[in-house]
Amino acid sequence: MSVADYRATGLDKLSDAQIKALSAWFAKYQSQHPMDCAKGAAQTSPKTAATIAAGKPAAAAGSGQKSGNSNDVITSRIRGTFTGWSGGTIFKLDNGQTWQQIDESVMSIAAIQHPQVTISKGLVNAYYLRVKGLMDSVAVRQISPPDSQ
Repeated sequence: MSVADYRATGLDKLSDAQIKALSAWFAKYQSQHPMDCAKGAAQTSPKTAATIAAGKPAAAAGSGQKSGNSNDVITSRIRGTFTGWSGGTIFKLDNGQTWQQIDESVMSIAAIQHPQVTISKGLVNAYYLRVKGLMDSVAVRQISPPDSQ
């Protein structure tokens, strides 16, 4: 799902609890209606259909540090000082990945050095970044893969 689609559908305006409920409903629907979901995937481009069938976005494929199940989770730390997000914020992680905020939410906090973050897969290949110790999360998209070493 593109950033434009994400915003056009109004998903950026849902609370974390609403997104989790919708994600749970969608997962249940997919398990109960696999043929309907396969038909929907077949109507998209072959690359998108393969991505949907694999259950992960192409941008995140091969990025490592994932759990390997349908509830993909990435754990790392933000490089340097973190003071929150404010629409379009870039998050550079120690694992070499760079993620960008895709909604317009704002959260400001006192500076934290090198905080641990968890990025979790949500509904329709959406991802959410949560900083350890904070209640809020932010919708993000990966803009670079891990550094080659």
